[in-house]
Amino acid sequence: MSQISNKSLLMPSDKYVMLREKYDYNSPDCKLKVMQTGNLYNVGKFIGVFARDVPNGKPHGINLRRFESIIQEVFKDCYDAFISNNLTDVHIINLKQISSAIVYWKMTSQGGRAKLKVDNLLAKWKADTVKQLMNAYIKRDMSLFCIGGVRIPTATAFMRFLFPNDFGIMDSRVVGNHTQANGITTLSIRKDGYINYTKQNITKYETEYTIFLRSQAAHLNELGIKFQDVDDQGNKFLSKFRACDIEMALF
Repeated sequence: MSQISNKSLLMPSDKYVMLREKYDYNSPDCKLKVMQTGNLYNVGKFIGVFARDVPNGKPHGINLRRFESIIQEVFKDCYDAFISNNLTDVHIINLKQISSAIVYWKMTSQGGRAKLKVDNLLAKWKADTVKQLMNAYIKRDMSLFCIGGVRIPTATAFMRFLFPNDFGIMDSRVVGNHTQANGITTLSIRKDGYINYTKQNITKYETEYTIFLRSQAAHLNELGIKFQDVDDQGNKFLSKFRACDIEMALF
């Protein structure tokens, strides 16, 4: 396996900055509704997830950093209720909304498949799905996020939004164009570039891909490299690199 992840940057730091600031993956039709439980801050109906600035005319739209915050807040709220035996139907509805939104956001680029994947997720939601998601959350176990037809790329989207400092999405574009090409990952890949759903690939997400993302972010941060982003309140700021930011730059 390549030593890029351990000894050097895959590309010059200024290119990482340029590519991360150009990241513009948007999901204008992604919808989620969060109902009040406990001390939730982000409640209401949200329509549209945008990389940085929310366009005019999208009063219910949110940017990616706020999407992260909402996902993290709902999962923590559900987990706290779960372990204290205070889980209500509202908690479960919120968890379904958040899980559906992650799936929809991930599949946006594939057009009509986004809604089909969400419908499939909800149709296959079982009595023990909440427990599985709570275990996935507390254990940080990507394999447990494979619910209702969810496979590796979308399961890693759960990891990316819940733990952005440490994880990123293992997308076929990043894998095909960068990590496989440079010997950073040794995944089992179909001829069309799709990441096969295998135990070995699930393991290599942790042992190869994630290690690479973290090491690249750490190297850039050691050099004091930052990029301009927009926080969850819509304010511009200079951000350090997280594992998810490396993946976003390479996307």
